[in-house]
Amino acid sequence: MAKKPAPKKAPAKKPVAVKKPASKKPVAKKKPVVVKKPAPKKAPPAKKPVVAPKPAPAPPAKKPEPAPVMKPVFEAPAPKPAAPPVVPSPTPKLVMKTGAGGAVSLAISAQASAGAAANGNTHPANILVLVSSGGWPVTELTKDHFTLMEYFEVPGQQAPFSNNITSFRNVGTGAYLLQVKPINGAPWRSGHHLAQILVSSSDDRQGQCAAKLIIR
Repeated sequence: MAKKPAPKKAPAKKPVAVKKPASKKPVAKKKPVVVKKPAPKKAPPAKKPVVAPKPAPAPPAKKPEPAPVMKPVFEAPAPKPAAPPVVPSPTPKLVMKTGAGGAVSLAISAQASAGAAANGNTHPANILVLVSSGGWPVTELTKDHFTLMEYFEVPGQQAPFSNNITSFRNVGTGAYLLQVKPINGAPWRSGHHLAQILVSSSDDRQGQCAAKLIIR
């Protein structure tokens, strides 16, 4: 049998020298340090807001004056002699012929139309009268300046229309519109009714004419 190896001997330990603790010196105690707190800072007083003054309105800008334009100088022509004033010739006066008594006569013309008048009814008939003097229209006449007479009565006619002006109108141009019908409400009869129209103005001017009214 194999032999077991012999156990190795452990080396002998050297005795450890025990060191004595060094004597401690008393340590002086430190005084506590007092830390001073900083005094609280006072808040600065609030400043009032400064109101900025409004700027003064700027004066309107002046437009630059235009530079003067040098105009050429021309010599003024010699003045012409003034023409003699024209003297208007006197307007010729219109000389009108006078009638009896020295009054200027009126020119009268008339046209008649049956209108709504017809045999057996009593509707008025129409008469247009034109009045002028020396070619100028006479516009200031009224119903009282007109006289109307019917002659040669138509057979069967019961009453004439003499001076029976039922309507009068002054147009203003020398024309006068008259409407007539038989007096006493008598009806018209068919035929040719002949009439005389006389006109006289307030200043003693006169004129006359004839008219024919045909009723069917």
